[in-house]
Amino acid sequence: MQRLSADGGALLAQAANRIAGAIFDDDEKRLTPEVLIAAAAKATRLDAKPLADPRLIEALGALTSSLHKEASLSPFGRLAAGWDLKRMLSTLLILADAEREDGTILTRPLEAPIFIAGLPRSGTTFLHGLPAEDPANRAPRIWEAIYPYPNHRSAEFGAGRRMVQLQLGIFNRLSPAIRNLHPIEADAPEECIEFTSQVFRSPRFDDVYRAPSYRAWLDASGHDDGYRFLARFLRHLQGPGEAPRRWILKSPEHVFSFDALTRVFPDAMLVLAHRDPGHVLVSAARLTELLRAPFSTTIDRREIGCKVADYWQEGMRRMVGIADDPAFPLRLAHVTYRSFVADPVRTVARFYDAFGLELSREAREAKAAKVAQAPNGGYGANRYRPEEFGIDPERERERASAYVERFGIAS
Repeated sequence: MQRLSADGGALLAQAANRIAGAIFDDDEKRLTPEVLIAAAAKATRLDAKPLADPRLIEALGALTSSLHKEASLSPFGRLAAGWDLKRMLSTLLILADAEREDGTILTRPLEAPIFIAGLPRSGTTFLHGLPAEDPANRAPRIWEAIYPYPNHRSAEFGAGRRMVQLQLGIFNRLSPAIRNLHPIEADAPEECIEFTSQVFRSPRFDDVYRAPSYRAWLDASGHDDGYRFLARFLRHLQGPGEAPRRWILKSPEHVFSFDALTRVFPDAMLVLAHRDPGHVLVSAARLTELLRAPFSTTIDRREIGCKVADYWQEGMRRMVGIADDPAFPLRLAHVTYRSFVADPVRTVARFYDAFGLELSREAREAKAAKVAQAPNGGYGANRYRPEEFGIDPERERERASAYVERFGIAS
């Protein structure tokens, strides 16, 4: 195991751990379903009954057990995880309260959404942002995932976009190298795994905290509850009396739950992004390291590299499988990273055509302006050595030969 190396955020992380240690006092009982649910009910001053669902408690229990046993959380990590989980439970109480006040929320119609998935680090974030510039579309924003009702009487003080931007700024200072690898702002489109995490049915937790037994439980338990909650959350964000716009949704991880996605969103359209696996697997491993760094006492780069490589080799096999399955029920389009980088607006126009959608002149101009503002999606230069993660790019390309050949991926 490798101790976390010093970087620009090391002193801040040390200070955060000292403060968190004093506040949290190493009391692991605070990260239990019972304590977290009670804390959410107290913070919101709402009845905890909506949190009594046995499936919700089972999911939260699987997660907190994994965090205790496997995550190697620092004092700050325990404090952050506790805040994170209590905030999600508080959001569930606020959503239930809003539904009591307006019984029409859960029947609001949703337009057929577009889901963007594929290999991580293959341009999916930028690909998510461009269709979101189309006035006919709507993408959920990062701050909305955290505070869907910032003006609700039970929302925490300061809830809203500015608070989220402050929180992201703190995270960027704790893990400064992440800015080049995955720049995020409060107004940026949010990934679906952040929404499904609010009912504790998301791979996001294993990415951020290291929770392998929870990930195994999730894979065995299934993703239907998570997608049903995603649809519920979108109906809240859509707002009363608002004409439904097409939701643009994204997560590379959708490739592992096509069956559940199809059951909940049978009219969805799916875009798969493809890139050289010899490049993306190392980049994905580095991103996992940076996500965990502020919260963990130790980082094992080789363990991360092995897990990321095996996980996404399976993801590539699944993408080949659905591409060659004539019975796959969703409308499907493919985007390669090279074609997207060469002409982002034209690439988006092509999958619009594949789905029979109209790309208006206004939408095309808005996308072109977005590209001109951030030609590479806002990403900086990144350098890292594959051997640090135990990844051999050529070997991974060979393992993924069926994927590389099927989608014409150049190294």
